[in-house]
Amino acid sequence: MTLKIREALPSLFEVAYPVVDPKTEMFLALSLLRFEEIDALPLSFDADGKHRAVAGFSSLARLMRLEPKGLQRFLRRPCEEASEPLASVEAGRNLSVLLDKFLETRFGFARVNERNRVGALARLRDLLALYGAGRFETRLAVEDVASPIFALPRETSVREALDQMFDRRCRRVFISGTKKFVWDRGIIERLFSPTVLALATKSPSKDFLTAPLSEFEGLTATDVKPSTGLKEAARMMRLTRGHCLTFEDKVVTPWDVVMKPWKEKELRIG
Repeated sequence: MTLKIREALPSLFEVAYPVVDPKTEMFLALSLLRFEEIDALPLSFDADGKHRAVAGFSSLARLMRLEPKGLQRFLRRPCEEASEPLASVEAGRNLSVLLDKFLETRFGFARVNERNRVGALARLRDLLALYGAGRFETRLAVEDVASPIFALPRETSVREALDQMFDRRCRRVFISGTKKFVWDRGIIERLFSPTVLALATKSPSKDFLTAPLSEFEGLTATDVKPSTGLKEAARMMRLTRGHCLTFEDKVVTPWDVVMKPWKEKELRIG
């Protein structure tokens, strides 16, 4: 059976997704990125005709390369100068094309275009629901796809934590000796909050990346049995903020539940 993106994810096209003018200052774009459901902000148009966006994880990477005094200038830059290419697919293509696009870019989001329609932004975590809908099937369990937990001491600065997160291409860092973790979304919500952005304007020399992980709101991972099937794991992830499960010294994320089985040809689409 060939499953089209539009058929598999109809709810995506029922939600209004924000786009920003390329001339919009990063200050406003970063404020919008604080909302949990937003992973990237597509630009309303681009000179070369290709889709571009301001992405949360990449914005953190750009922030890491700045000296504290450069933050204020960065916040006033237009979005087009701090944007990046946004992968896109057509809504009428097979769902497999979207999965391949995620593998190709290593990002868990892509724009879905529809002729004469606004289109949508598909996120990896949107695909978790396809297990419950019977669209995804696999024989794998969480023990087959899990990764080692990445943990750092609570006194580690957010700068050091982010540096290692980028190097490992992971979105979550656990606090050593606990089941609590800090994820990139929590860091974005803190660093790009109106309070911090206002302080950055008033105190351009202040380095907000020196704060320890202990100052960031930690989420508690949900423990599961190693034999838990991926269908049940996907259901549990959809109900938890932070979207990850743990067992022993392992962690399971949406990428593990969807993309690892797909890459290994262990995921059936129907």
